[in-house]
Amino acid sequence: MNKNCSVRLAQNDFEFIFCEIKKRFIKNKVISFLSKETDNEKKAVANYISKNGMSVFPYPYVKNYKLQNVSAEKDSDAGMFYINRNGRRLYMKKSYTSMFRAKRYYNNILIEQDKSSPHRYLSDTFAPEAGSVILDVGGAEGFFPFDWLDTVDKVYIFECNDEWIEALKKTYADHTDKVVIINKFVSDFTDMSHITIDDFVQQYNLCDKKLFIKLDAEGSEPDIIRGARKTLNKIKSIKLALCTYHCAGHEALFRKLFKSWHIETSDGYMLYYYDFNFKKPYLRKGVLRLTKV
Repeated sequence: MNKNCSVRLAQNDFEFIFCEIKKRFIKNKVISFLSKETDNEKKAVANYISKNGMSVFPYPYVKNYKLQNVSAEKDSDAGMFYINRNGRRLYMKKSYTSMFRAKRYYNNILIEQDKSSPHRYLSDTFAPEAGSVILDVGGAEGFFPFDWLDTVDKVYIFECNDEWIEALKKTYADHTDKVVIINKFVSDFTDMSHITIDDFVQQYNLCDKKLFIKLDAEGSEPDIIRGARKTLNKIKSIKLALCTYHCAGHEALFRKLFKSWHIETSDGYMLYYYDFNFKKPYLRKGVLRLTKV
């Protein structure tokens, strides 16, 4: 349980549809609030949604991504759709039973990780270094480490959804020497189904490695950071892509906690109305890019 703010996020198709309907009724309220801001960037968001409607990513770049530009294929033997990305297959989970759902999911990933996106984990100056180790916490389909296999020494993907585990095993079947899939929740305690980053780093002898940690865990980020205090204090070379959009209070919390680190923020703002506690001031920073100095 996240002890720093109340997080209640949409978890299934019904709840996502509910949030999509709800946004239509709160649109004018959001526009009215943001229009009164003194920050011109926030006013620009109000202007955008007044013309284009509410969007998690309220920026024109989103229109560059269209489903017809995404190509998906079916692996009939595996019963899963996949995307051919840079000559390798990125598999979708089995419950995406139509090509439309597979393409829509991948298209959303591209929107999230566009260079202009508030959700982008990386930047031109912030990325995994050669020879480093990636800890991908909240791995889902495994997109994040996909393009870094030739750069880093090792990848550990933490994921607990059985369907995503199945898809990850297919995606990385030819890279089992480099990619390890961990079927556990990352938290602030360790038991049969949970593990802390501190315990994991000790168990896998990573104390002398350069770490790149991507942390996108549906609001559980404070719990995970609590379980990583020794690692964050002791390891000399760490980069941490830390999502803050799940809870309105997380950006301030982590800015205070990591005040001695170099902090870079993703561009723009997100309107994360899939949070059932979505309320003023509405706009949230998506990702803090943290480098230990």
